[in-house]
Amino acid sequence: MDKQGELLDVRREGGIARVVMHRKGNNSIAEELMAELAAAFDELGSDPSVRAVILTSEYEKYFSVGADLTSLAGIDRGDPDAADQIALFMRRMNHHFNSIERCPKPVIAAINGHALGGGSELTLCCDFRIMVEDGRSRIGQTESALGIIPGAGGTQRLPRLIGQARATRYLIESTRLSAKEAEAVGWVDRAPAPEEFQAAVDELAGRLARAATFAIAMIKDAVRRGGDLRLDEALEIESQNFARAALSTDAAIGIMSFLSKQEPEFTGS
Repeated sequence: MDKQGELLDVRREGGIARVVMHRKGNNSIAEELMAELAAAFDELGSDPSVRAVILTSEYEKYFSVGADLTSLAGIDRGDPDAADQIALFMRRMNHHFNSIERCPKPVIAAINGHALGGGSELTLCCDFRIMVEDGRSRIGQTESALGIIPGAGGTQRLPRLIGQARATRYLIESTRLSAKEAEAVGWVDRAPAPEEFQAAVDELAGRLARAATFAIAMIKDAVRRGGDLRLDEALEIESQNFARAALSTDAAIGIMSFLSKQEPEFTGS
């Protein structure tokens, strides 16, 4: 069932859920938008009928332009508690962003316009990034040009994705990359032309929706929790998740289908 929210809609197409943002014409990032996103991803992640999720924008030119700066402009810099208040706010925001990253279903960012600052950070929480190459849209962590820094994962997720040296340069210089430039460095996975963009998103979503989504959830969990641990500790997480996957219905279906030389029909359980 489709659901309409104040700042986003959730549209179902079989096992695929499309989360469509529509805030103020450009999806500037504010806590109310992030709270709606977190609630939507928590619900979709626990819904067994959902096999893949697409995050996108209602607006043709803007995926998200980043933080709504009106809240920062009103800060009382003379308040001795100002730094603590800002840090507390960012911890809440990161909690919302983490709900996207921790969704057990495969998540595709369908970047149909500019993705800057917090908008780029939104895409970094997703498993796949497909960005339209339309000659104008750009992606970048552009905070330093405003005298601030990324606060919702940009300094942490981007280096893990494309490497520390390259990411640090882009972060410091507030570099804005085209889709093709971002594809070349691994920031996005594909950069199709506008007439091919929707088909590329739908093809990937359909393929993921037919996959063994319980195993995908175990992979996502192992990668996320094991990334900063010692190898022996990370391998223990992998072993535990391997056992969970091996006992799943999907594993039984996959193995029997392989042995009988048939295409598996996974259930996601």
